[in-house]
Amino acid sequence: MAVIKILLIAASLLCLNTQTLAQNKTSPVLSLYCEDDKPLQFYDENKKLTGLTVEVVQEIQRRLGNKDRIQVVPWSRGIDKLNKEPNSFLFTMARTPDREQLYQWIGPILFIEYGLYVKADSSIQINKLEDAKKIGLIGVYRDDIRDQTLSKLGFTNLDRASSVASSFKKLMIGRIAAYADAKKGVAITANLAGYQASDVKLAYDLFKNPLYIAVSKNTDAAIVAQWNSSLEEMKKDKSFLKILKKYNEQ
Repeated sequence: MAVIKILLIAASLLCLNTQTLAQNKTSPVLSLYCEDDKPLQFYDENKKLTGLTVEVVQEIQRRLGNKDRIQVVPWSRGIDKLNKEPNSFLFTMARTPDREQLYQWIGPILFIEYGLYVKADSSIQINKLEDAKKIGLIGVYRDDIRDQTLSKLGFTNLDRASSVASSFKKLMIGRIAAYADAKKGVAITANLAGYQASDVKLAYDLFKNPLYIAVSKNTDAAIVAQWNSSLEEMKKDKSFLKILKKYNEQ
């Protein structure tokens, strides 16, 4: 009987410990990735990570009590993490039909328009997409929505670079005929490349896409729902609008 009593006590303690562990179970660590892409994500003069989407993400984290660190990585590395690792977040990403089933989505954050730009004194004229396929090399940011969309459309004259600023520099020294950029990002790209926005001109409107926070497919959908719910709360209480206005995106 004594042995049975001891076994019962041990079983009770084991059950209690199991319940305690379940109660103390914490949320998984989230891997939050972004690229350096002003004004969405960038380092300010004090080397502090900031930007429109960074502030949105940080406010969602504050509301949910999440303190995981945001990591700045090259876009291609962020994509690789997103494709391979659970609980991975990458921002800011254009949501397209091709990407729809690959990831889960938090947003939209904002909409962005893209265009093809040529040198300000260029005589190149682009009246339709087919014209753009014949103008020479077009600079695109490797693995970005511009690269993926134009590739899908049959462009074989793409010059893939590690940054948009690199494409801008190539354009100015005559190595490419045009480059693809976000309309609101041209001035920033030009500055990073050491030039002025007036050094280029819009040659053709490409497309418009909504931007989201992308989440790896094998992340718990409940976490994504929490983030989306917090974002919706931000939109309702106007804190989201306040961030947009700060970056002239209202």
